[in-house]
Amino acid sequence: MNNFERGVAALQEGNLEEAANYLTKEIEDNPNNTLAYVNFGQLLLSMGDVERACRFFEKALEIDPELAAAHYAVGTVYFEDGKFEIAKKHFQHCIKLGMNDSDVHFMVGLCCVNNGEDRFALPFFQRAVELDDTDIDAMFQYGLCLAKLEMLDEAKNSLLNVLKLDENHADAHYNLGIIEMFNDNAEGAKNHFEKAIESQEDHMLAMHALKVIENKEAE
Repeated sequence: MNNFERGVAALQEGNLEEAANYLTKEIEDNPNNTLAYVNFGQLLLSMGDVERACRFFEKALEIDPELAAAHYAVGTVYFEDGKFEIAKKHFQHCIKLGMNDSDVHFMVGLCCVNNGEDRFALPFFQRAVELDDTDIDAMFQYGLCLAKLEMLDEAKNSLLNVLKLDENHADAHYNLGIIEMFNDNAEGAKNHFEKAIESQEDHMLAMHALKVIENKEAE
């Protein structure tokens, strides 16, 4: 293995000092290796050094403005910093460049949700689920987005698929309970709220919703 390969392997194994040494040597020997800069940036991110990490990502984009891995890394930094519109542009550019995995579509969807653009988020969550139907987070966000857009039957199916992957997913149970309330199925709603609380004892929303049903039953 060369220095770059050794550095990536060490990074994946969590040997940060060793990874830094190999990647530094790689950058010194091959200053145009864009992926070396991206991986060194990821190393710095794992250490919480966001500012320096960004400089390495930007250096990679300076060498190759169309490097999808660098756009994804920069998008992640902006997302964590709450700059969702800028992050979205980087993630969308990744897709334009041919990156077509579940994660990048999921991240565009999350950016849209955080910008209050649920309708625009929907097709990205849908695509993320199509690409990986075992991705619980994508499946849940897809269901939640459908519910916000009042597509309740589709939302219910998606959230039930979440439960097939994780029967103790408290938020899926809670949102299924809300859907059942809209469908005037108090017993079904109560069942889901109880399961949400079983899965997460401090699920305040589920406890409040369950109390509402119990109060109505007591009237």
